[in-house]
Amino acid sequence: MQQNLYIFIQLADGSRDVVGRLLYEKHADGQIRSYFRYEPSWVTKPDAFPLDPVNLPLTTEVFRMKSRTGLWGVLEDALPDAWGRRLLQARHMVNVSRDNNIQLLLLTGWAEPGATGFSEARKMARRPIVPMDLEMTDQAINASEAFEKQAGIVNLPDFFVSGGSSAGGARPKVLARSGDDHFLVKFPSINDPAPDIMAQLEFLGMSCARQAGIPVPDCFLIKASGTRMALAVKRFDTHNKRGRLHFLSFQSLIGVEEQLGLPYARMAEVIKKVSVFPERDLKNLYKQMVINVILCNCDDHLKNFSMCHDPSTNGFCLTPAYDVVPNLWQREHILSIAGKTGAINRADLLREGRHFALTNQQACKRISEAGQGVLQALRDNGKMVQQLSKTCSLCCRLLHDIRENLERITNLKNIEHP
Repeated sequence: MQQNLYIFIQLADGSRDVVGRLLYEKHADGQIRSYFRYEPSWVTKPDAFPLDPVNLPLTTEVFRMKSRTGLWGVLEDALPDAWGRRLLQARHMVNVSRDNNIQLLLLTGWAEPGATGFSEARKMARRPIVPMDLEMTDQAINASEAFEKQAGIVNLPDFFVSGGSSAGGARPKVLARSGDDHFLVKFPSINDPAPDIMAQLEFLGMSCARQAGIPVPDCFLIKASGTRMALAVKRFDTHNKRGRLHFLSFQSLIGVEEQLGLPYARMAEVIKKVSVFPERDLKNLYKQMVINVILCNCDDHLKNFSMCHDPSTNGFCLTPAYDVVPNLWQREHILSIAGKTGAINRADLLREGRHFALTNQQACKRISEAGQGVLQALRDNGKMVQQLSKTCSLCCRLLHDIRENLERITNLKNIEHP
């Protein structure tokens, strides 16, 4: 079977253009041979940019690959993860396995968040995205809980299907809007070890990164009925009212599927090669790595780090930090530091700093900034932290580990324990 797929881009000014075409051939053995070429009209545009500056540079050549999915990483980034696949399966009754990824792209249409679109026709059909009003958070939480319990019989609101099916991650979430601002709202999941506190933990993690001087999107907690809370995160891929910024994950840039134990340094190598602001991006990524260790944010896989197109330079740079979530039970990281995924100490962080073009003195400064940021965020959110520690034994243990990490890694002393 042979089929064409047109790939579109929504630009920062809100206009849309055809970027390229994907031809794929599915063979009897299940393998797909894929061919991608940028449209000549796109290549010759003065402000054109590649979908992936590492694996799909902006040239007129034909790129080829053979795989089970037929998709380059940057295209897989536009696919929904576990939550979105469940929504598509319930709405369209389709096979949502990786063998059907191309069909899922067509069902997704325009990736939200993101700037890419997919169609079998050269003219992209306009599928309206129905964002949720933030005032409907309580209703949305009830609907997501009911869907998680009985996905086959629950009718979800339109904003869930059109505004939640392309969002990444395994937990329930939906696109939302308040005035001209766009948000990704994350809900508690019935499968979380402590559903009532997941939003607060992520809010704390994002606060730590912000206090450390790392760019993060604006975010805030939304209190729903009972003890439930949601987290609203302002989208960093939107530009003005209608525009979008193209971004892609480090999983796509590095081009790996198996990443357990892969060093953080691999991301540093990409930044050195691609970023228009390498010194700034290396500094921020290093500090984020330190904060992940301090906070026990062990879900540090490559899809949780991205680069985006910067229209002002027509180049790529590190996105704001996102998904900085202290982990309640896991203590082994996915990515490695100095060859280790657990029991990471100050010496390991200093050793990894060499791959970030940092001297020991510079790395020590970054570690101190990260530690001071975490300490300040703990103080700023003292009442919430105290309450979390009292109401959840897992959280009490987590906060104890965070404070021990602060003392052990940053040499900060006199840290009060709950």
